[in-house]
Amino acid sequence: MRVRNSNTSKACFKQTWKYFFDKGAYLMLMSVAPALLLPFLLSPSSTLYYLFDYKTINPSNFADMYVAMRELPFSYWYLGLIGLALLVFFVAIMYGVIDTHMRIGVFTIAPNRVKTRLNFNLLTSLLFCLLAFCSFEIFNLLATVLYYLWWVTFKSRVTWLVFSSLTLVIMQLSMILIMSIVILWPPYCLHTGLPKKAALRQAVRSMSGRIANTFFTLLLCILPVEICMIVTGALKCGVIAEVLLDAIAYLYVVPFYITLMYNLFYEVTGTERMDLEKKKKDIWSK
Repeated sequence: MRVRNSNTSKACFKQTWKYFFDKGAYLMLMSVAPALLLPFLLSPSSTLYYLFDYKTINPSNFADMYVAMRELPFSYWYLGLIGLALLVFFVAIMYGVIDTHMRIGVFTIAPNRVKTRLNFNLLTSLLFCLLAFCSFEIFNLLATVLYYLWWVTFKSRVTWLVFSSLTLVIMQLSMILIMSIVILWPPYCLHTGLPKKAALRQAVRSMSGRIANTFFTLLLCILPVEICMIVTGALKCGVIAEVLLDAIAYLYVVPFYITLMYNLFYEVTGTERMDLEKKKKDIWSK
């Protein structure tokens, strides 16, 4: 598959924002249910909110710290699993919705197309969502390990806060970088016929020269909700506000990521985008 020169990719990122502002509301509509349930299993902000309790925390061991970081009790984990299953389902549909729109110029979320989209996209969606979930959980676990290491190393709570804050920033930036590097993996799996490992290699290779712009685009997307989380934590707004912000983060970051994914894929492969040519049609039509 032909890969276009990375010098032409800057317009792609502008087009991503334009596309998301135009169609993002429909994509977020599909993300509401998983976004509300996923925080019961994995909170994207638990390691952040824990830092604001630095004056009162007193973990006796690593397990104590790990459990204390969760805003919600473990007894509701099954709700998070339902959210993860729904995420896999709706991500598979979003793959199909965006690809169909860009390929033939028709944006439709008509129910009669769901079966076809699931048949083609479900396994790739399942694999990518599970790997993303495991990666986030590993990053949370590693951050907790480092938090505890600083806790037993330094006597000063302020010193612990400084080192833990630096740890959190580095971990979050590293996660965004990884998600930027592998962003083209799902479309390469779905549309090239390559095996999973070969598709990953080709996807990473195709991102050469584009990783920095992708990284900063994702960072710009995440930054507003991150700032809201910092304000919420500083003002001690409570668990409900924290969980709602987690849900909002899932609600719009996931659709934006998939939007960026397909904008990049079509730009990288030089495939003509019919959505830029076709007139708008009824999204509920066949």
